[in-house]
Amino acid sequence: MACLLYCVTLTSRSAIPNLIGVAEQPVVAQDLGDLRIYGSGVANHETLLEGASRKRAELKYQQVLSEMALRTTALAFPFPAFVPDPESIAAAVREQREHFAEALARLDGTIQYELIATWAGDEHADLAAPVKGSEYLKRRQEIEARIAAIDRKLKTVTAGIVREWRSRQDRRKHLWFALLAREDRERLVAALRSAGGSEGVRLRLGGPWPPTEFARAQQ
Repeated sequence: MACLLYCVTLTSRSAIPNLIGVAEQPVVAQDLGDLRIYGSGVANHETLLEGASRKRAELKYQQVLSEMALRTTALAFPFPAFVPDPESIAAAVREQREHFAEALARLDGTIQYELIATWAGDEHADLAAPVKGSEYLKRRQEIEARIAAIDRKLKTVTAGIVREWRSRQDRRKHLWFALLAREDRERLVAALRSAGGSEGVRLRLGGPWPPTEFARAQQ
């Protein structure tokens, strides 16, 4: 039976029992030296990824990751990460063993939240339509200005809570990732609520997640 991979932790941390994963299959752990890999069996992974089944599977996968994040330090595998059988897990992670071990030690005790910003004015804009050079420059400057304003606001209200911020643009939305200590998650939510809204901007908070966005140290 194929195996869907969820995340990796250190074997020096307590194992997380009694998790139910995709297709109501139990999430089981396999120890590989200093790493512990969590996965669950999947009878037919091709059917699992079709239409509404994929959405249900991804939601369950995210629920498992959120539960893991609350209880231990983990790094997530991208969805969907399949191996043919549990015996293939070791080969699948062999090349990343050192990376996983270093990142898990460096990020010990942390979790990740994400904020997704969308703008009401962009909902019906045709991003594929050609624009002149001057119009493109103007639009680019406006985007950069509004992102910078939100960036300053987020960093101001979460000072002393968030250890590190990272962000990236994704077409019609901008994403921020916050790294913080697991015990500070309620402080983060309270700080973000205190900031209030910004005109024309929708901010959606997601998490807690494993701190996977921070697995690679910034140069």
